[in-house]
This record gives sequence, C-alpha cells and structure tokens, in this order.
Amino acid sequence: MKTNIWGLKTILFVLVLMVSGCATTGDGPSSFTEAPRTVESFKEPYFGPKKRIAVLEFDNRVNRSWWDASWRVEENLTEMVITELMETGRFIVVERSALNEILSEQDLAESGRVRQETAAKIGELLGAQVLLKGTVTEFIEKESGGAAGIMLGGIGIGGTTSEGYVAMDLRLIDATTGQVLESHRAEGKIKSTGIGGIAFFKGIAFGGTTFNKTALGKATRAAVTDAVGFTVSNMEEQAWQGRVVKVEGASVYINAGSNMNISEDMVLSVFSRGEELIDPDTGLSLGTTISRSGTIRIVQVAEKFSIARIMEGAGFQRGDIVKMQ
Repeated sequence: MKTNIWGLKTILFVLVLMVSGCATTGDGPSSFTEAPRTVESFKEPYFGPKKRIAVLEFDNRVNRSWWDASWRVEENLTEMVITELMETGRFIVVERSALNEILSEQDLAESGRVRQETAAKIGELLGAQVLLKGTVTEFIEKESGGAAGIMLGGIGIGGTTSEGYVAMDLRLIDATTGQVLESHRAEGKIKSTGIGGIAFFKGIAFGGTTFNKTALGKATRAAVTDAVGFTVSNMEEQAWQGRVVKVEGASVYINAGSNMNISEDMVLSVFSRGEELIDPDTGLSLGTTISRSGTIRIVQVAEKFSIARIMEGAGFQRGDIVKMQ
C-alpha cells in the first residue's frame, strides 16, 4: 500500500513538536527569553495632555545586509515605533508626509544629516516638542546545534537553536533648544529552539505572521518595546508645551485643543525665545535661550486649537512657547 507523503510529513511535524517543544510556552530550555515589559503596559488609559513628537526615519548602520531586500529594515522599524507610540495614547505624532516635506525643503532628507544645530529649526517648523532619532546598529540572526530539521511555511524548525538580536541607538532631542535630552540603546535578544527558528528564507514579509514567530521577529518586537518604554518614560519627565498661534487683544490662541487633551481653566506659562547662541569657534548653534513672559488661562477649547485669556504679562507673540505650570 502506498504511503501518503503528506501523512508522513504531518507525522514528522508532530514528532518534531514533541521532541523540541513549543518555543512560546516558556517551558524548558526551548522557551523564548521575552522582554520584561510589553507595549500593552504603556497603553493604560491616559488623560493628561498629549505631547507632539516627530520621529525621524532611522539610519541603518548594520555591517551586513543579509536579509530580504523587501524588508527595508530601517523604514519598517521606524514605522513600528511610530505605531506603538501612537497606540500609547500619550502622543500626537507628526505625520510622515509633513516631516518628509520639511526635511526635503531643509535639504535634510538623509536623517543622518540632522544635527543638533538644525533640530530646533525642524522642530519649530513641525510644531513638535521633541524629535526622536534612531540608528539601527544590530539586526542579526544566528543558528547553532544539530540539523536544521524541516522547513514549514517559510521558517525552519527542528533541532537547531536560533538567536535573534536587534539593537537601536536612540536620541531624544529638544525641538526648542536642539539639545539632546536623553540617549538609549534599545535592544531585543531572543533565543529559541524548535518552532519559530530562523527567518532568512526568501519570501517572508517583515512584520508578518511567519516573521513574528521567529527569534528574529520576536527580538524585533522586544527592541521596539524597549524603544517605546524609553520614549514614554523620558517624555513623562518633560513638561508639556505648545506654541502661540496668534495674539488678538487679551486673547491668545495656542496650537493645541481637545485632540491633545487640553481643557478649560488650564493655566499655562508663556516663554519667549531669546537669542540663538552660536559657538565662535565652530559656528554651530549651542541652543536658544528662553525667558518667561507671563501666564494665560484656557477659556475655550476647539479640536485643534484653544483660546486663552492673559492673566499676567505682556508682549506675547506668534511662536512663543507655552508650558504647563
């Protein structure tokens, strides 16, 4: 009697499962090493003022590009971070089309050319409070151990141990002064055996279901989670700020409304930008001074702007910075 080849493959697959175990169960040496925090931990209900952030497209400084060319690693990692930042409910993320247009106009389309002295100018044009800039430094997948087993659905399973390692160097830049607020190396390290092994077979979509089952896919997710955690934690320490749009008598219009959780009776301090400090040796900007010029109180809130009344101070003008007290 002829043996059904698909039946044999099914039996082999079941045997592999029994021997190697399921990598996502957390049981035994075949389990994944998961990141200690998940993106969901940043998605608790948030009712405070949302901060406007611009995420510049990440650089790619990985030594070798062994992966599928369709993955566009730096672009897709940028988009993953943007998506997760938006899902926290804590940010208004500058639209990519607006960001790309301004970068192009400033002759800064290559994110690697965005230096500290230009960050404040970009932030002012975008209306962003902070710029997030990143560089992908590691995107590695290794396998070791016995035979590769079998390939099912585009991923290798069986007797090998696979390791995924993804790392990104991140910088948060104050868009008012151009100063680097914080830097961080976001990492994801995952080791697994059995199902969800290696991902370097052609035809797998970056971020797809198959890719996400691999050690590299899970390392990618862990690195993104780390990046989001770094951004959220540090942005919580930064006072919310917006900009004055126009001044009309005793009324001050600001560029934030209900879309940023602004509400009536909020009291804001107003700051005017002073002189830009230029290093006489290098000619580079060292930042810009700011000075407090008064206080305003929100009296009317629309979707994308609010109207405030002047409580004290004078000389307010378009472009002034407003901060929560």
